[in-house]
Amino acid sequence: MQKNVHLSENVFIQDLGSGFSYVNFDRTIEDITDQTTGHVTGTIPVAGMQYRIENPATYDRIVDTVIKENFPDGSDQAALRKGIINAENADFIAFNTFVEQIKFKCKNEGL
Repeated sequence: MQKNVHLSENVFIQDLGSGFSYVNFDRTIEDITDQTTGHVTGTIPVAGMQYRIENPATYDRIVDTVIKENFPDGSDQAALRKGIINAENADFIAFNTFVEQIKFKCKNEGL
């Protein structure tokens, strides 16, 4: 995952033409300011978080990749096991909240 990536276009899924795509979460539009005059000369889309996903960049593949990158080395499975024992466990709640946010963002993008 990369953070605060300047994009050439404001798209959720950017096919790289190489068997992979970039998936751009939390996109915003930032002003480009002339350093000399201080005037805004244009805008540029920025991805708050960008993930490299193997094509096809499907809903399931995107969610799975994002989870694995943010919860490496089996920490996702550990959080789930903690949640089975105690649904109020802080690690489980944090994991589940994160996953639901990613799923919501994907659905809002039409996936």
